[in-house]
Amino acid sequence: MVKTESKGSFVILLSFAGAMFMNVLPWWQVIDPFKPDWVALVLVYWVMAVPNRVGVMVGWVVGLFVDVLYGTLFGIHAMTFALIAYLVQMTYHRLRLFPRWKQSVNIAVVIGLHMLLGRILRGFVQPVSTDFDYWTPLLGAMLFWPWVFIFLRDVRRKFCI
Repeated sequence: MVKTESKGSFVILLSFAGAMFMNVLPWWQVIDPFKPDWVALVLVYWVMAVPNRVGVMVGWVVGLFVDVLYGTLFGIHAMTFALIAYLVQMTYHRLRLFPRWKQSVNIAVVIGLHMLLGRILRGFVQPVSTDFDYWTPLLGAMLFWPWVFIFLRDVRRKFCI
């Protein structure tokens, strides 16, 4: 039983590392404003797929790594990723049953809460701009979610996670 619990942990960690790489990877100038938070999308997928292994604590730890990666105030991403994991863990039974387009809308709402809370917390320590461009990655998250889901589902099935 202990062996099945650790099966695939390396693949999950590797998917988070790949998502962090995708977050810092430069994109074309036209697409860059719509680049979603890949780590948040991967976190949502793994919480939906294996909620007994990936949850709030994993969201917190991954958020700390993202804080270090971006050099942001320590704990902002950790708190918002823990919030994402909590919200998805509470609703994953329903989210799994939705068609992909409804999942995309619901996940955009969750990621929007992540972005809103992050903006509020950063606003306590530094001035933040109020432009609408901050919210364009939500559209990217909605558009890329079906592809992230399909890719990670195939990875999960291949490695029997």
